[in-house]
Amino acid sequence: SNIYEQVRNGRMYTVPESPIKGLWKKDLNNFAPRLGFAWDVFGDGRTSVRGGYGLSYERNFGNVTYNVIQNPPAYAVVSMVAGADVPSLSITHDNAGPLAGTGTKVLPRSSARHVDQNIVNAYAHFWSAAVEREMFSNYLVSLEYSGSAGRKLYDLTNPNMVGAGNVFLNDPCTPGSYTSCSARLNSQYSGMNTRGNQGFSDYNGLTVGVTSKNLPELGLNFGFKYTWAHAIDNLSSTFSEYANNFNLGLLDPFNPRLDKGNADFDVRHRLVAHWLWQVPFKGDSNVVLKHVLGGWTLNGIVTARTGNPYTIFDGTNGYNFYLRMLEVSPLDRSGSSNPGTVADAANRFKFLDLSSQASGIGSYAHPLTGTSDFGPFPSNMTARNAFYGPGAWNMDAVLSKSFSIGEDYRVTLRGEFYNLFNHANMFVYTGETEISSTDYIPAYRDGNRNVQLALKFEF
Repeated sequence: SNIYEQVRNGRMYTVPESPIKGLWKKDLNNFAPRLGFAWDVFGDGRTSVRGGYGLSYERNFGNVTYNVIQNPPAYAVVSMVAGADVPSLSITHDNAGPLAGTGTKVLPRSSARHVDQNIVNAYAHFWSAAVEREMFSNYLVSLEYSGSAGRKLYDLTNPNMVGAGNVFLNDPCTPGSYTSCSARLNSQYSGMNTRGNQGFSDYNGLTVGVTSKNLPELGLNFGFKYTWAHAIDNLSSTFSEYANNFNLGLLDPFNPRLDKGNADFDVRHRLVAHWLWQVPFKGDSNVVLKHVLGGWTLNGIVTARTGNPYTIFDGTNGYNFYLRMLEVSPLDRSGSSNPGTVADAANRFKFLDLSSQASGIGSYAHPLTGTSDFGPFPSNMTARNAFYGPGAWNMDAVLSKSFSIGEDYRVTLRGEFYNLFNHANMFVYTGETEISSTDYIPAYRDGNRNVQLALKFEF
């Protein structure tokens, strides 16, 4: 009658025997419309309003789908937890582990690769609107908005965690003992790698831009764009591989909204400016001056953005998963603007001091299992990606000079400068954001200037 009992009483089928005769039901309603418009407001070609809406779908890709070949009866991936799937595990030099030796062996529980039979193709709504106005001569001012809403996005969960049978179906055990309270929902299998549709995302972005095609008499083209945006989701990638996330998939397989937070790639503010200056030289009577002062080009691009988000975990009592840090006192989530160095460590900085949160470390455990894998989690558990790393900026530039040799030949000298100012941006060590292992969030600086010189001969 509920999802927990369904997992317990679920049955693994081969495709020919399954009620739906497939790995999942057919999804035949993938209607993907597109609608767009463009309006010349005053009919003079100087003011335009554009907009559109679309709906797109993503196929259910490989990995878990392909990996069902590893399920019984043809294969079995033995994945055991001591105290839950087998009484104990001993260290052995034999590659066969607990299956070593001779004679008949009883196969322990195997793990399961599972695709939800009701899975559908993930999809996203996306929409946009823009207003552009030509100001004066060759100046373009724009205001653009874009948004999207991802729905039924692919996720990975393990609904068959150690202890789930005790927590959700009241399997008897000794409260507070994780070795006693280790019943799974489905006793035939150990961990399950389940592909489902519990992911979602939302994005909104507003961009202001100014562009000049050719600044009169100066030979200068430039552009400037500033974007404010916010991306929210509960899983930024199916496999949680970005930013060294400590958990695979959702923290709670039965509560997908628990992981709602800033997307891994959320950048709140971003600025981009670029220019191309062909230095004008009108004179042509003096050949020497023409060669010295003419043919110069300077172009470049500047980018600046605020920091990327990250999560602080607490794995003290984690058995299957790491819960997120419990905030016991106010904490500056943007870190230090001038972090101090760490003694006896090169290129390591204390970006965020966590010493004020020490009393919260390991303070939560489920009263039944003695682990922090199951909720309801404390109200002061920080949200996913609640903290932000430092911002970053960079400037690249190119300086070139062209010489004409007669009417048929041209030589161009070109210097390319990447990270012109040799600026080292600061980044968070995202693999060291687990509070039971450290009392601060470490950061490092990275970035160096690269120069490339070129000579081109055209004939």
